[in-house]
Amino acid sequence: MTAVPGTRAMAAFAARLSYADLPDAVVAKAGALLTDFVGAAVGGARTPEVAVITDLVRARGGRPAATVIGAGFSAPAPDAAYCNGAAADVFEHQDGYRFGGFHPSHTLPALLAVAEETGADLRDLLTAAVVAYEVSDRIGRAAHPRATQAGWFPFAATFGAAAGCAKLLGLGEDGIADAIGAAAFFAPAVLIESIFAGPSAKPAFAGQLARAGVEGAQHAAAGLTGWREVVEHPRGLVAVLGGEPVTDTTDDLGAEWTILDVHQKRFAGCRHTHGAAQAAVELAVEHDLDPAAITDVDVEIYDIALLLVDRPVGTDPSTVACTLSLPYVVGAAVADRDVGGAQYSQDRRTDPAVLRVADLVRLRPAADLEAKYPEYTATRVTITTADGTEHTRTVDVPAGDSRAPLTRDQLLAKFDGYVGSAFGERIAKQTADLLLAPPEATPVRAVTVPLATRP
Repeated sequence: MTAVPGTRAMAAFAARLSYADLPDAVVAKAGALLTDFVGAAVGGARTPEVAVITDLVRARGGRPAATVIGAGFSAPAPDAAYCNGAAADVFEHQDGYRFGGFHPSHTLPALLAVAEETGADLRDLLTAAVVAYEVSDRIGRAAHPRATQAGWFPFAATFGAAAGCAKLLGLGEDGIADAIGAAAFFAPAVLIESIFAGPSAKPAFAGQLARAGVEGAQHAAAGLTGWREVVEHPRGLVAVLGGEPVTDTTDDLGAEWTILDVHQKRFAGCRHTHGAAQAAVELAVEHDLDPAAITDVDVEIYDIALLLVDRPVGTDPSTVACTLSLPYVVGAAVADRDVGGAQYSQDRRTDPAVLRVADLVRLRPAADLEAKYPEYTATRVTITTADGTEHTRTVDVPAGDSRAPLTRDQLLAKFDGYVGSAFGERIAKQTADLLLAPPEATPVRAVTVPLATRP
C-alpha cells in the first residue's frame, strides 16, 4: 500500500469517521474519559489558581459562546477552552497516554467549547473526541520519550483538538488537514522543566493547548490554509522537537484504537507518582502505619519519573508544586490513605504530619524498573518504622491503567467527589448518565448549562 503522509491520513480518517463506526468498547471508553474530564474541570474550577485565570478572561469580555465551567459566565469558544483546560489540569487528575507521555484529555475543553457553540449533540462530541484522541496519540508516541528528554512537554493534544474541532465545524478532509497545520501557529512550545518546577501559572499551559486547537480549526473554517506537512516533514514540529516524523498512519487508523490504552487516574497528581501513591496507601492500610512512627521512605523508580517528580516541596508549597512532587504525594498517601483533590487544600499542603513523611522520601533509579518502561510505570516503595521494621510493595500497573481499569463505581465515586460536592447529587447523576450513555440528539448544552454557575 502506498504510504499516505501523516497529516493527510489523519484528516481523511477524521472526515470519514461517524458515531456508527465506533466499536462499543470505544464508545464506552470515550464516555468514561469525557466523564472524567468534566469531573476534573469542576474540581479544578474551585481552586485559587484557576480563579485568577477565569477572572482575567471574564474581564476581557467577548461573545458568550461557550460555558466556563463553575465560573458563572460564558466566553468565546477559544477562551472557554482555555479556562476549562486549566481547570481540568490543576489537580493532575486527568487521563494520560503512557506511550506518548501526555494527557489526551487536553483536547476535550476545545471540543466541548466548539460543540456548544455549534449546537452539536453529545454523540457528535463523543465522535470528535475519538478523532482527537486517535490523532493526538499517534503524534504523541512519535515524539515520546525524546521530546521529554530534550526538555519539551509533548504538544500532541493541540493537533488532535484541531482535528476534532474541525470535524465539529463540518470541515472535510482538506479543511481538517488545514486545521491541523494551522494549529502549529498557535501551539505553545512548553518547557518540561517550567511545568515541573511547579509555578502557579502552570495550568495555563493546558488551557493554551486547548485554545490553540480551537484557533487552528476556526482559522481553517474561515478559509485560511495550514501547513499540511506539520507532523511528517523532516523539519516539522515532531522532528524538530526530537521525535520520529509521522509519515504513514494509513494502515492502523480505524483499526487500532489507541483510546483504549489511555489510562484514568485513581489518584490526583502526576501519573509518575501513582505507583508510589498506590504502594504507600496499600502499605499504610495493611499495616496501620502511624506517620509519626515512620523513619525512612525509599522509592525505587524508572528514569523519566526520577527526572520529573523528584521534587521536594518545602514548608509552604503550592497546589501545583504538590501535584508534581512524588515526595508530597507519598506523604499525603500515608497520612490520609488517599490522594484526591482534598489532599491539595491549604490545610493538607501545610500539615506537619504530611510534610514530615514527604521530607523522608528518597528516590533512586532501579534498573529492573527502568527496563519495564513504558510498558509498565513500575515503582517499589519501602517504608521503615521506628522499630526497624521494613514494609515493601511493588506496583507494576497503577490502578486506572487500561490493564487495571477503574470500575464504574470508582469512576462515579471520583466524579461525584467533584461534581456532587459542587452541584449536588442530582446534577452529578444526571451529568454522568448523559456522558456515559449519550442519548441520540441530546445537545451538549444539556451537560454544560447545569455546570455553569459558581458552586
